[in-house]
Amino acid sequence: MEPVERAQAYAALAESTRRLVGLMDGKAGFLFAVNGALLTFMWIGARLGDVAPAAQWLAIGASLGSLLALLAALWVVIPRRSIALPGSESSDYRPISFYGYVATQYAPTEFRRFEHDVAQFDADDFSRESLAEHFMVSRIVKNKTSWVTISGALTFTSMALAGAALLVKTIYG
Repeated sequence: MEPVERAQAYAALAESTRRLVGLMDGKAGFLFAVNGALLTFMWIGARLGDVAPAAQWLAIGASLGSLLALLAALWVVIPRRSIALPGSESSDYRPISFYGYVATQYAPTEFRRFEHDVAQFDADDFSRESLAEHFMVSRIVKNKTSWVTISGALTFTSMALAGAALLVKTIYG
């Protein structure tokens, strides 16, 4: 495979992985909204603060689960300013596709220097850069997926506890 073709293939890999970041952020946003609505419903709509103690304890458990799910979902969308970069131990490694590197290595007035540094890249450098980006973003997606999974499990548990609290409220008033 020619260096240019390799660079294009690696860039396509990196792009597909970046899309997964957006997908995980969207799922986290959905879970955040669901938990916010669940908390609002339990304490304002269903008035679970004015019911039998068993229903209150279930509602408190559901609230705790929802609050933890909110935090897990929020952790997903907090931007990362740095990440362990492959090859970063080498002094000539310049990850120009990572915003944190560009923002910390080049002052706002140093666009010409940045442009010059990028112009020094050949097809092999761009290939390595695309592959390194795919590598880094894959790790980000894995981390985000873990936190979305945690948030989803907590949301499911909170909804079950809230349903149980509503059932107890209906039965015992």
